[in-house]
Amino acid sequence: MAYETTQRVRDRLRAERKRRGWDPARLAQEMLAAMDERQRPTLASLVRNIERWESGDVTRITERYRLLYCKVLKMSEDELFNLDDLPPQNAPPPRPTPGDVPVVRRMPAALTASDRQFGGEHARQYATEYLTRVVRPRLHAHAPDPLRRDLFTVATEFSMRVSAMHMDVGQNATARQLLADAASMAHETDDTTLSAWVLARRGEHELQMVAIGAEPERRRVHIDRAIAYTDGACGLARRAGPLSKAFIHTKHALAWSMTGDRAETRRALTAMWRAYEQPTTSPEPAWASAYGWGHLRHEEARCLVNVGLGEPAVRAAEESLTVRSDLRPRAFTLGVPAMAHAQSGHIDQACTTAQELITVAGHLSSARVRLRLSEVLQALEPHRAAPAVRDVFEAARPVLHPAE
Repeated sequence: MAYETTQRVRDRLRAERKRRGWDPARLAQEMLAAMDERQRPTLASLVRNIERWESGDVTRITERYRLLYCKVLKMSEDELFNLDDLPPQNAPPPRPTPGDVPVVRRMPAALTASDRQFGGEHARQYATEYLTRVVRPRLHAHAPDPLRRDLFTVATEFSMRVSAMHMDVGQNATARQLLADAASMAHETDDTTLSAWVLARRGEHELQMVAIGAEPERRRVHIDRAIAYTDGACGLARRAGPLSKAFIHTKHALAWSMTGDRAETRRALTAMWRAYEQPTTSPEPAWASAYGWGHLRHEEARCLVNVGLGEPAVRAAEESLTVRSDLRPRAFTLGVPAMAHAQSGHIDQACTTAQELITVAGHLSSARVRLRLSEVLQALEPHRAAPAVRDVFEAARPVLHPAE
């Protein structure tokens, strides 16, 4: 079956290709790699088709190629092709009002709650559409300076949440672009704490590239970038409130922990707790309400296990689990003591915790949780001959490979 494409769809296809830094030949190569070998066209013919689809010389595209586009760009059909119900591109932007700000601000809190309980996939499409149709158009209309700053603030917060949802389902290129958009928006607010939050998340994204298996020669590049981003974030956050400042310092500690440097990691963790315990001198930003002591203790546990300090990592994770009850945060934290027990040679405890992680992960649509489970299995791999470890690997298979 073939579908008609509109100019908006063609513009989206071209924009998403260019956003990834691909020319038509690179996109064609990605498509060919995703195809069944028996049905592959030649590279030259596929490049010609891509150019024709983008230019409008060919206005119909088959379902097969629609699905291939979605697969290689890691986007849904709605995001790429179902754009007809969006406002016309030449429509005037809606006139913002002060009442828009609290309405938009309530949305990230609801999305965060959904994200944490069900995983990033369930509300991601709705969140992306809301950002595209409701939030961003209001940034282009004239507004008094105070309202304009408020609009850019909530737009930054919204973009950060949507970025996290894309990262949670493995759409890392889109997540990175949303972070770049958020950085530009935050700059318009003159809020250094907000800019620091964005920089800290940029650092976290670099570490995600390491976690998903960056090439060895790129691994250190990503870690160095993460250290640079988070160091800059700490500098910008000097006057932030205790919780937001501590959250930003956790990302700096996490970046250092990926180098294996215990001394620098310890210094960064000390700075984190010093920030958390400082007197409150300014109100916390809205985004900081999503975090707390349990999150900081979880991040400390991650850092400690990264530098091979299994026993204190277990203590930190167990304390974090006393307050982290939402499924996705709980799954992330359960992975830490499982790996720490494995590091310390406590295989029975590692397997018990891993089985609990598997149970929780089975209720979530989250590529990042599956990645954490894979890290646990990697830590248990040297002990795979043990019956309890074999049981963990067997129980993990349907969670890691749900399509099978």
